[in-house]
Amino acid sequence: MRILLLVLIAILSFVGTLGGVLFMTGNLSKESLSKLMGGSEGKTPQVVSTSAIQSEDSLMSLIEQIKKKEEELKKKEAELRKKEQELNNFSQQLKEIQSKIEASQNEVAKMMEVDSEDRAIKLQTIAMTLAEMKPDKAAERLKTMPPDDIAEILTYIKPKERGKIVEALDAQLASQVLQSLQKIKPAKSSS
Repeated sequence: MRILLLVLIAILSFVGTLGGVLFMTGNLSKESLSKLMGGSEGKTPQVVSTSAIQSEDSLMSLIEQIKKKEEELKKKEAELRKKEQELNNFSQQLKEIQSKIEASQNEVAKMMEVDSEDRAIKLQTIAMTLAEMKPDKAAERLKTMPPDDIAEILTYIKPKERGKIVEALDAQLASQVLQSLQKIKPAKSSS
């Protein structure tokens, strides 16, 4: 709407300026108007009417140009409205996709939490089983596992029993397990 108003102001300014220029050059003076009305001052009415026709033709061509510009502006405005609607649609689709992604992330987080809880229960079960064994037998069972897993299992065993099991491991594996234990947040011991 603003664009249309600005264009209309520009057109009126142009027409006003054009009329002023024609007036200043004498093409819109009282004399030329009286000649058009039939008064003669040494020139034939035909010559006057020819200049009047030329002025009228130039005004008509200006009016046609203005109408064409208005039509172009209307088309551009319609295109802009269409693009704006498309942008609104895309924005809405993006919001829907974003909410779906957030829902999926929440679902995955819940599943990971459940998996984490299941893993913790399994590790506690293994820890309880190992706590019942002699330290050397428990160390023998653990030596095939990665040091991080061993450390995680050992967090569920009481510190005194944990120390005996680590002591029964070979020196290199025991060192790796102890490093991993330092990185792990202690679990609540159920034994």
